[in-house]
Amino acid sequence: MTTAARGTGTWRVAGLFALLALLVVPVFPHFVSPNEMSRWVLAAALVEGGTPEVTAPAAVLGPRMEDVAQVDGRLYSNKAPGTAFVALPGYLAARPFSGPPSAASLRPSVTAMRLFGATLPVLLLAFVFARLAPVDGRNEALFALLFATPLFAYALLLFSHALVAACLFGAWAALFGPAGERTANVRDVAAGALLGLAVLSEYPAAIPALVLAGVAGWRAPGRLLRLVLGGLPFALALGAYNEACFGSPFRLSSGFEKDAAFRELAAQGLFGVGLPSPSILWRLLLDPSKGLLVFSPVLLLFPAGLAAARGKLSPRALVALALVPIAILLTHAGYPNWHGGFTVGPRYLVGALPFLVLPLAYLRWGPVALFLAGASTAAVALTTLVFPFVPPGFPLPWGSFAAPLLAEGLVAPNLLHLAWRPLAIVVPFALVLAASVLVAGRRRLVPLLLGAFAWTAAGLALPAFAPLSPPLVVQRGYVAEVYFTRDGALARSMPAGVPVPPRLRARREAELRLPPSRWPF
Repeated sequence: MTTAARGTGTWRVAGLFALLALLVVPVFPHFVSPNEMSRWVLAAALVEGGTPEVTAPAAVLGPRMEDVAQVDGRLYSNKAPGTAFVALPGYLAARPFSGPPSAASLRPSVTAMRLFGATLPVLLLAFVFARLAPVDGRNEALFALLFATPLFAYALLLFSHALVAACLFGAWAALFGPAGERTANVRDVAAGALLGLAVLSEYPAAIPALVLAGVAGWRAPGRLLRLVLGGLPFALALGAYNEACFGSPFRLSSGFEKDAAFRELAAQGLFGVGLPSPSILWRLLLDPSKGLLVFSPVLLLFPAGLAAARGKLSPRALVALALVPIAILLTHAGYPNWHGGFTVGPRYLVGALPFLVLPLAYLRWGPVALFLAGASTAAVALTTLVFPFVPPGFPLPWGSFAAPLLAEGLVAPNLLHLAWRPLAIVVPFALVLAASVLVAGRRRLVPLLLGAFAWTAAGLALPAFAPLSPPLVVQRGYVAEVYFTRDGALARSMPAGVPVPPRLRARREAELRLPPSRWPF
């Protein structure tokens, strides 16, 4: 394939991902996604009332809203504010059409915020990634990044992780990518700004930010000063926000958690993070339900890719490329809530993904690499495009959790549900398949499809050898009944002869009264 053809293929891969991101609207009926809604209420409070206090818009969400901080009876978002600030133009763009905060306005405004706060940053990340990756492995590596890692999921959700990944990798590119002498100083300041935005959006990003600054600024005090100058406005913005909400520039929202369990967690170690635990480290990578290498076995190629990149990247670039994922992994290996709740994979590791995938572009993509990429794509896409809020405990969840829902014709809300249900089920997966064919071509498609079929089959077969516990089966039925509005699914999930417990019936009835509104599944 010629260089021009590979360049065209690169942008087609990114274009297919962008089309999929515009098509899918994963805001589920009656599911008050805490992480996303915490950012929505902050944007709504700033626009509607000119205040960071979220008490008024939080009332729209009902009693299930968890991710808030409380000070003297007043509510605030418990998240770092950066993602909400970046996504604010989305809220403003949707406001004339969606109206003020209400159950009806929730889905369009959250979706518009997600496009600005997660999807657009990932597309910009894809542009930078493609510019830096060597031509021979560019298409395959970009495909792996967008379709075969959990970044796929978090580019479709209003979480902070996609934005942080884009900021950290953008800073690495500015610091260590090719640059002329005239632009070097400007790029250092820009890198500092990106690191500042990363920390403003996710406080633990300070660790990999310090790693990048340390490697770039080693024995270069002038460069370190420029990084500090770039990040300073974001530090001041955070201080002003904390002062307005919590009475001091140095008080973070984590110290005022309303939820007692979160408050207790934040009180341990440094904002909930302690020393790395070998058992948590193991689970971050290999837990059957959430492990990164379970979802993305293509990342097993990282050591080989790093070795292949030697001599092609500067020593500092290579060191930073290796140390950032290590720093992120060790940071969250000290966090008891490592799995992050209802997630696709270990969401706290998403910031490391561009650094783990770029070395793969230096490899020759043979059958083994394509097989692993196919397995990863099947796991990530199947899980995400059905219900990207998988409860903990489902082993190989694309088989044990997503596939049974898909068998009932249930997929995440998308625009084609408004036209014809069969299209809504088929087209999202067809776009993933189209990207796979575009990258592999006809000659190399077989190992990629074999990987997808093998990993899907493993997920489907596992419950036959290790049946799910009844509580997990019931939990899956609850998701189908409440968040997909599939009447009777909960009762069918109960063990034979066992009625739905009154407590669970009461929870179902309470949640069915919550926003967002129904969707024409």
